[in-house]
Amino acid sequence: MTLTATREQGVSVDGQVVDGAVELMTGTAGLSFPGGRRGAIEELAGAHALTVWDPAAATVVGLRGIEVWPWDPAWQVEAEFRPAEAGGVLEVTRTTSPVIQDSLPDAGDLVFDLRGERHTLRAFDMDSDILLIAFTDDTSGTDTPGMGRWLILSRPQHPTGRVGIDFNRALIPHHMFSAAFPCPLPLRENHLPLRVEAGERAPVFEEEAAVSTTTGSAV
Repeated sequence: MTLTATREQGVSVDGQVVDGAVELMTGTAGLSFPGGRRGAIEELAGAHALTVWDPAAATVVGLRGIEVWPWDPAWQVEAEFRPAEAGGVLEVTRTTSPVIQDSLPDAGDLVFDLRGERHTLRAFDMDSDILLIAFTDDTSGTDTPGMGRWLILSRPQHPTGRVGIDFNRALIPHHMFSAAFPCPLPLRENHLPLRVEAGERAPVFEEEAAVSTTTGSAV
């Protein structure tokens, strides 16, 4: 990716002002723009993307908190971890504009009982220690984001070990704070056919910021 700017535009890379053309590599995180904005180069689905962070964005200065449900131990369950075969991947849709198809390493399935029913959620393999579950439930699109919520879990020490799932720790995705986050949407099979009234519900913004957020996250 090539960045072209004049000295007067005030763009810098790793502290050096750009005056001409500069080649940027994936992973470059030292981009600076006027107004305190920062940039980083990422690679998604074989394409390069420029992400810009603006400290003056309405969804930053207008954020007033996050609504949550009261903590309830009934939403804590123990799951059986069934690891995926080595090298397996899961096809996902990312919240880019326009949306793109991507793949993430398949960590495996978590099988558990909740409200008297057996459920299975598939997990993304984020690194050697972290599992990410993106899921929807019957609150999605009304009480919680339509794009679902996240559970971030520690990988069990044993390949077929047990994993504690606490839905009180369900998180709203990063994309709810900025359309710049290319979050993976939940897999179709990761829908829980019940209302999971636990964890984070929605960010609370000032009125003008809320309008901006709603527009930016309708992907």
